[in-house]
Amino acid sequence: MTSISATEFETRLQWHGEERATLTTEHAPPLPLGDKIDRLPFPDRWSPETMLIGAAEGCTLQTFLDRARAERIEILFYQSSAMGRRVEGNGLPPHITDIIVRPHVAVRTEEDAERVRHIFAELPRWCFPSTILRLTPRIEPIVEVWDGHARPTRPEVRA
Repeated sequence: MTSISATEFETRLQWHGEERATLTTEHAPPLPLGDKIDRLPFPDRWSPETMLIGAAEGCTLQTFLDRARAERIEILFYQSSAMGRRVEGNGLPPHITDIIVRPHVAVRTEEDAERVRHIFAELPRWCFPSTILRLTPRIEPIVEVWDGHARPTRPEVRA
């Protein structure tokens, strides 16, 4: 018998005009979003691309720690940086061409170091986005026409 587990994640997004919005969920603090001004990110906002790269970096950490725990490897230190490259032009939609995560890990023995290297060698096939982004998002819009005089009362996303 095969067992499959499904987990749902839900967010809410409230646009604040211009290039600003707030992303919320029931399980974390609000996240300010913004795109770019003259191709530079807002200084106090997360861009969707930066969140994607951060998600890949966070998933790398979580998947690595799960594997290290399963193999009973003591991790003394973990820190990483990540870089993603977005390309656009020539009539193509913007797309991410590279995501590079650079973990820095410390363990007690050379034997553990070899085991950690082996975990990292296998990690890309087990980690986001390679395991998750095999789909095109389904967009289910709700579109309304407001006459400019009155807007229906709507619950707002809390920032």
